[in-house]
Amino acid sequence: MVSRTNGHTPLTAGGVRRPDFVDSLAKGLQLLAAFERDAALSNAELADLTALPKATVSRLTGTLVTLGYLQRDEDSRKYVVGARVLGFGASLQRHMRLQRAARPLMQALADRLDISIVLGTRDGTRIVLLEVARPPHNRLTVNNDIGSYVPLATTAMGLAYLVAAPVNARARLLAELQRSHVGDWAAVRERVERAHAERERQRFVVSMESRVAPLARSVCRWFSIAGGSSRSPLLAPRSICRACD
Repeated sequence: MVSRTNGHTPLTAGGVRRPDFVDSLAKGLQLLAAFERDAALSNAELADLTALPKATVSRLTGTLVTLGYLQRDEDSRKYVVGARVLGFGASLQRHMRLQRAARPLMQALADRLDISIVLGTRDGTRIVLLEVARPPHNRLTVNNDIGSYVPLATTAMGLAYLVAAPVNARARLLAELQRSHVGDWAAVRERVERAHAERERQRFVVSMESRVAPLARSVCRWFSIAGGSSRSPLLAPRSICRACD
């Protein structure tokens, strides 16, 4: 079953079903993930977004409401995320020590170069933004907020992650990308190969589409810069992406 919320198969791990994988739990989490796109959703909308049967969606939403993970608006008859989900997010933010340490440094660099600085990590075949520092004057800036997702295969940040990943992890990611980009896999593969060549040749990746550039070395998190600036001429009119080791 393919989730329309993220384009990959949620009931498997890395394309292979694990013996300890719980389908019912995965379906419930798949339902919650649908709220990344819309703040309020009906059972019918959730069924359409997740491709789950309507009866299954009805049972899952009832369970999630009982447990406090969803709330039902009686006027619209739609569901919104509940206090327990919001509490998880707040708890996560409090315990993300890297973000707290990085934030003032990111903002100082954004102010100095008049560009956007972004911290992100991989989630499936996407990059989720963990922190964003915006420039004081530059109108060319990142429109995404914390918690937003950008695609792995078409952004400089995602391509930098991919080309710097260990061989085994890279092979798994490429297999996932191929499954989720059936119609345009040839173009995606070409972008990945170009990113590999650029990293080998010049130690950074150029993307004309995303204007995102990792700067910091980390196992799973990257700093990025976005937007052209007269104070950083290398970034105008394209973005340069340092591949992380």
